[in-house]
Amino acid sequence: MNALLVVGQIGILRRQFDPVQLFQLLVGFVFGMLIDLNLYLISWLEPVSIWEKAIAQLAGCTILAAGISLEVRCGSITMPGEGFPVAISKVTGVEFPKVKIVVDISLVLLGLIFSYIFFGEWQWHIIGAGTLFAMYYVGWAVRIASHHLKWFDHLLRYRPGFRRYIYGLARYIYRK
Repeated sequence: MNALLVVGQIGILRRQFDPVQLFQLLVGFVFGMLIDLNLYLISWLEPVSIWEKAIAQLAGCTILAAGISLEVRCGSITMPGEGFPVAISKVTGVEFPKVKIVVDISLVLLGLIFSYIFFGEWQWHIIGAGTLFAMYYVGWAVRIASHHLKWFDHLLRYRPGFRRYIYGLARYIYRK
């Protein structure tokens, strides 16, 4: 699926596609391994009741949204799941969080269609309530988080170096 999303980006962006974005495939692979490691490390955490599951889902989706907001804001190599909406957003001019929601809903619908094609029924243990919640909430939370990342833009613009320190010192002295 990651490869299809990268091919989709190439199709959407055409000549604007930066070949360095092909590293999304490697990043996606490493991210998958880190998810497996994380699942092992938190295997002791097993929410049982519905409210424990809801809190875990909400916390996980919120942390994911914060990470996606930072990832996309950097403008560097993204995960294929975010790179595809970024490409659509770049071409259409629609803001990323809205495109993310539409793409996530489309991917879930695609999963449901293939669930019926291959199994003849909805596979609730694969596409359950958590997936249905996440397909909208993550994009919504990315939109909220993006409005609170002005401080991150300052970090991205920071360029260390001796001249910068001298220039900053001169500006500081000149203001006084």
